[in-house]
Amino acid sequence: MSQDLAGLQEVLLVPWGQNEVKGAKRAAGLFDAQGQFLPSGDCLRWANAPVTVEPEIDPSAPLTRLEGRYLYGGMLYGHFGHFLCESTARLWALARDQGFDGVVWLPKVRLGHAAKLVKPYHSFFAALGFERIGLFAPQTNTVIESLVIPEQGFGIGDLSSGRPEYRDFMRKHLGANLAAEGAEKLYISRARLPGKRGSVLLEHLIEARLEAEGYTVFHPQDHSLAEQIAQYKAARQIVALDGSALHLAAMVMHPACKVAIINRGPSQNIDDYLRQFEAFTGAVPTRIDAVKSYWFYEGRRVVKRETHALLDFPALGRALAAAGFRSATAWRAPTAAQIAAEVALREARAEMRLTRYEVSDQAEEAEADLGAAR
Repeated sequence: MSQDLAGLQEVLLVPWGQNEVKGAKRAAGLFDAQGQFLPSGDCLRWANAPVTVEPEIDPSAPLTRLEGRYLYGGMLYGHFGHFLCESTARLWALARDQGFDGVVWLPKVRLGHAAKLVKPYHSFFAALGFERIGLFAPQTNTVIESLVIPEQGFGIGDLSSGRPEYRDFMRKHLGANLAAEGAEKLYISRARLPGKRGSVLLEHLIEARLEAEGYTVFHPQDHSLAEQIAQYKAARQIVALDGSALHLAAMVMHPACKVAIINRGPSQNIDDYLRQFEAFTGAVPTRIDAVKSYWFYEGRRVVKRETHALLDFPALGRALAAAGFRSATAWRAPTAAQIAAEVALREARAEMRLTRYEVSDQAEEAEADLGAAR
C-alpha cells in the first residue's frame, strides 16, 4: 500500500446529509475545496461495499472549521468490535507521518457534545503510544485545513486479513508499552454480555469444565483496555467463542499462543476471526463447529449473529482434547431440564418467547434458496 500522504487542503466533512438512505447505509462523507465529492472518504465494512453514500449538503447548516493537519479515520463506532475493525483501519498512516494534529472521523451517532463520542478511545491511543494526539468526530459540517485520507486497511469479511501496513502497525505499536500479565490458559467468556449480543446456552458449563482444566475465565468487558492487552500478551492457550474480543487478541497476543475458536451460531462470523489470526500471527487457530440448534425471539426476523445456540458438549470436549487444549476426559451433555431452564431464564429476562431452530432446518433453507437462485 504505497500512498501519497501529502493531504488535501480545505476539505469539507459532512457528518449528516440531508438525503435519507435506506438500510444500514448513511449519507455522510468528504468534499474537496472545489466541492467535488471524495470517494476515498467512503467507509467500507466489506471490500467494495461502502456504508456511506454521497450526502446532500444543507446550505443553511452551521459550518465550523478545524485548523491544522489531520488524519481521516473513517466512521467512529461505539461498538468496540466495529471500532477495532473499521474506525482504526486507516491509523497505519501514523507510522509513516508524525506530523498530525489529530484524527478526525465521521460520527456514527448524533450527540449534543461531540467530545463524548471520542472520550472512550483515549485509552486505546495511549496503548498505541499516541496518547497526545487529538481525537475529533464533528457533529456539524466542518472545513478541515489539511486532511490526509489513507486507504482503509482493515474491516470484516474479505477485509478481515488486513493490509500488511495495517497489520505491521498494530502488531508493532498496540500494547508495546504494556507488560504481559495474567493467566497462561485463558477462556474468553461472553456469559455476562447482554442477551442481544448473541451467545450460547449454558456457557457456565464450559467455564466450569475449563476451570477444572486450569483455565482462567476472562470477561473482557470487566477489565480496562490495558488489562485486556496485558492478559492477551501473557496467554499461551486461548479458548473462546467467536466474538469481538478476538479482534484485539489477534493484534497483541504472543506468537507462541495457541488459539481455539468455537463457532457460536449460524452466522459463520467465525471465518473472519480465522482469517485475521492467520494473517496477523501466521498461525491458523483450531476451528470447532459444534452447534446443534439455536433459539431466536418469536415473531422477529432471525438475525444470525444474535441467536442463542446449543452446543454439542461431548463433541466440543472431544475437539478441544484432540487439539491439545484439554485432557481426554469425556464431557457430558446437558440434561433436557438444564436446557429448558436456561431457555426459560432468557425468555424471562427479555419478556419474549424463544423459538427453536435446528441446524438441519438452516441447511434445508439454504439449499432451497440456492435452488431458487438456479
